[in-house]
Amino acid sequence: MIGCSGLRDSHFYNGNPMSQNGRIRVLQLVEGMNWGGAETKLLELIVNMDRERFETTVCSLGMGDRLKDRFDELGIPFVNFARRGKVDPRLIWDVSKLIRKEKFDVVMTTLFYADVVGALASAISPNKAVFSWETISAPEWLIKHRLLAYRFAMKFCSKVVSVSHATAKWLVDERGLSENQITVIPYGVNLELYKQGRSPELREELGISADARVVGVVARLHPQKGHCYLIDAAQKVVEDHENVVFVFAGDGELRKPLEEQVAEANLSNHVKFLGFRSDVKELLTTFDIFCLPSLYEGLPNVILEAMACALPVVATSVDGTVELIDDGSTGFLVQPKQPQTLASRISALLDDADLRQRFGQQGRRKVEEQYSLRMQVENFQNLYSAHAGNGNLNGKH
Repeated sequence: MIGCSGLRDSHFYNGNPMSQNGRIRVLQLVEGMNWGGAETKLLELIVNMDRERFETTVCSLGMGDRLKDRFDELGIPFVNFARRGKVDPRLIWDVSKLIRKEKFDVVMTTLFYADVVGALASAISPNKAVFSWETISAPEWLIKHRLLAYRFAMKFCSKVVSVSHATAKWLVDERGLSENQITVIPYGVNLELYKQGRSPELREELGISADARVVGVVARLHPQKGHCYLIDAAQKVVEDHENVVFVFAGDGELRKPLEEQVAEANLSNHVKFLGFRSDVKELLTTFDIFCLPSLYEGLPNVILEAMACALPVVATSVDGTVELIDDGSTGFLVQPKQPQTLASRISALLDDADLRQRFGQQGRRKVEEQYSLRMQVENFQNLYSAHAGNGNLNGKH
């Protein structure tokens, strides 16, 4: 079985410091730095790395730089290569030149385009450890031309870091990687930021009455997230719970169709679309129940955030979600595309305040024990330290 990364600190200097100041030089290569889940988790990782041991540069491959200002504030170098066409093989050479010039010891790639470009660029750059961070098991990654490019590029990758055991299995079964190339490092949550308790003030700002029960979902409005099934479930829930409000935080291509579905179901008084929110940690404190009816996931970080806020969770039993939710202990798991069952589990929690509190407390405890940000960052630092400068590079295991 593919185990979680728990590498101990190694004496990685061996008399040969990674750079003149003795720090390991890390290049974080990403498709683009926007407000997506993978990008924000990468930002969080970089921000919390030990700067006395690691020196980080971020490189975006021309698919967005909305987070650049954040790195500028932190004094972290940010490079943005323009992409000259949908497929631009010259980026491989651009990244390779950057690696050689800056003498990076470790390259980590995030998202498909960066995975391919970064691995191939590292292959022609001497003595680099290269890691791919795989955060989701999405069907679109199995399109033939993508799959072939990915499999070839991963031959030059030292380790593929998976966010969950489910994603690791998917990488083996569907993308053709070997088990010994994969290590699992789950997401972690900054427990100091995600607090227990509720926020009546923000509820008031959102126009939600104090006595209402709120079922919230935070996710982009995309078919993957299954919002349409939650709307179907809401029809059944409101039959017995007049004071329930369903809050949808997030935006995306399905905004208009979902709003039309709500109107047709006569649920306009029970559903609020908030659009994109940058205050998720505060917004979670307005919920009584968190719901995520996805069709597939890697390891949904937002579920961890909800658990950190001591919220009971109702979610679909897909991929990494199953590793987070203990059915009947920290929340309820239901099969995807089953609005009837989804409605019954939501109703069960709406009817039982003690059950909501018990699930919420047990969820918070699980995050504290298994999914803290401190654990995640330490595992990445140990991974980098164990591979930088010890000859275990460029896919040679």
